[in-house]
Amino acid sequence: MIQQPLKAVLFDLDGTLIDSENFYYSNWAPILADSFGLHITFDDWIREYAGHTLLRNVNYLNEKYQVNTTEEYMWKATRASYAKSGMRNIRLMPFAKEVLDILKNKNIRIGLVTSSYQTTVNTVLGEHGLLDYFEFFVTRELVQNAKPNAEPYLLAIAKLGLPKEQIIAIEDTITGTTAAIGAGLYCIAVSKHQTERERLDGKADMLLESMEEIVPHLHLS
Repeated sequence: MIQQPLKAVLFDLDGTLIDSENFYYSNWAPILADSFGLHITFDDWIREYAGHTLLRNVNYLNEKYQVNTTEEYMWKATRASYAKSGMRNIRLMPFAKEVLDILKNKNIRIGLVTSSYQTTVNTVLGEHGLLDYFEFFVTRELVQNAKPNAEPYLLAIAKLGLPKEQIIAIEDTITGTTAAIGAGLYCIAVSKHQTERERLDGKADMLLESMEEIVPHLHLS
């Protein structure tokens, strides 16, 4: 059960507020194919890479596929590809802005907890005019241990200064959900991807298919 009164909502970014997983996949897949002869499908991306940091994905590539790459190489390769593709073209997830509007109008405090860097947050949310909706941003450079470690959410809780029972987290991957629950928060997971839903089932406190389904469960007066 979501405890009342609800005072704050902490959102993940990629795949939760912005429809970025196709963007990341379309940029990573050619790099992996051209540089290492590794061919991945979108389902592979969701299952093995989505929701993780660059460093984790580099380590995963090296350990599972012995590609012998570095964080520096993949940083430069992916950022160059992102620049050509245009991160400003990433769309919001359906009903994301509507949910933010409802929370803002109800004076619910809103924070962002993401494994992306502040520059990505500024670019994408800035393009959609959403930066001012958020009281604060917990980004990759602010923590030593990224999701699935609880540290990002523990930092967000400290910033809010509220009891955990008055805060919920909204995520889309098992990585983020693990972090939120590890920090003692009630976590709603929202994903339409069957691969991710299978991993989230029984792990998230609530599992939904779209952002549009969230508001009725918040019991906002």
